[in-house]
Amino acid sequence: MPSSRLEPDFQEPFTAWQQDPSKENTTTMVTALDPVLRSAVRTYAGPSASSPTIKSHAKRLAIDALGSYDPAKGPMRSHMMSRLQRLRRVSARQRQIISMPEQVGLDQMLMTRATTELEDRLNRAPSDEELSNHTGLSAKRIQYIRTGMRPMATGTITRMGAEGTGGYDPSVQQLGEEPDSWAELVYSDLEPTNQFIMERVLGMHAHQQMRPGEVARLLKISPAAVSHRMAQIQQKLDRREELAMV
Repeated sequence: MPSSRLEPDFQEPFTAWQQDPSKENTTTMVTALDPVLRSAVRTYAGPSASSPTIKSHAKRLAIDALGSYDPAKGPMRSHMMSRLQRLRRVSARQRQIISMPEQVGLDQMLMTRATTELEDRLNRAPSDEELSNHTGLSAKRIQYIRTGMRPMATGTITRMGAEGTGGYDPSVQQLGEEPDSWAELVYSDLEPTNQFIMERVLGMHAHQQMRPGEVARLLKISPAAVSHRMAQIQQKLDRREELAMV
């Protein structure tokens, strides 16, 4: 019979799993494979390597791959790394989902321009009906663009930001709940300045909720720049439902 090429570290958990693929033995086997999974995630997932979704998918792929592993044909690590190459496609798909859909982006820019024009003309914030008449967007579409999917806060895209794509309304309403996992995931993926802004504008991590203008004074940047950054953060928060993280 061909000799086994299964690595010593995996022999005991794999033998137990072959004899009884119970939940407990599967968990033990996946735990033993953790260094291989982490290596695969770093190698194949790229910018998405820190995503909990990617890590969970890696575990599912590993469990599926156990059933086709033959110790006589090669090491467990090689088999797993080969099967986990699928993470490239998973990672690419997740990045496409998280990125803002093109049509929503176009509508948001239209809404930004219309709001600015109507505010200048009326000397007040326009109503949804006025915006609908001006842009041709339905009231329902305007409400979606204005509030997003509200994972933690509601916000309104208002004036053109300093960097040219739009701002975040200072009248943000915190929902009075503990920060959820999606908001924390978005927060952890931000660079320090945007983390500072997100904490203060949304009142996260025991910080007192502040208006964008107040945050701008602390950072010594323009209020429009803070609004623009907050709008980008809100776009990431609004991808929650598309990823089924509700």
